[in-house]
Amino acid sequence: METGGAILHPISYQLKMARDWCIEILEICPAESVDVQLKAFNNTIRWQTGHILSVAERMLFHVPPSTGMLPSAFTKWFDSGSRPSDWVEQPPSLTELITMLRSQQKRILDIAPEEFDSILDAPYYGFSNYGEIAGFVIVHEAFHVGQIVAMMRA
Repeated sequence: METGGAILHPISYQLKMARDWCIEILEICPAESVDVQLKAFNNTIRWQTGHILSVAERMLFHVPPSTGMLPSAFTKWFDSGSRPSDWVEQPPSLTELITMLRSQQKRILDIAPEEFDSILDAPYYGFSNYGEIAGFVIVHEAFHVGQIVAMMRA
């Protein structure tokens, strides 16, 4: 599990793989599809992308939704239960979101491998150690990328 000459922890490698796949898919997404809300889906490709960012930020960096490396409006735009039809401000463009995904990925890859074994002082969203949180982020991101692919094919 090597990348750029460095050997990654298996969890770091999976986080990288999920994020690389996400960015690859988004880079081929037709611009006219980004904000189309199809009847079969509750949201849009732009929403899916922001949601991936928002959840990874909250879970991996343990920050309240209103702080951290993402704009404070991310909570209103991209939290579970939010929807594009409720947006009163314009969220970042897909290009801006892809840039944020890359920036966040760099921070994710800087997580020390031993952190994945650390037991949390108190459960966080029901998880008792950091590796469980990272595993959830991997599955969550893969699920939402699958939704994006389905939206692009519809």
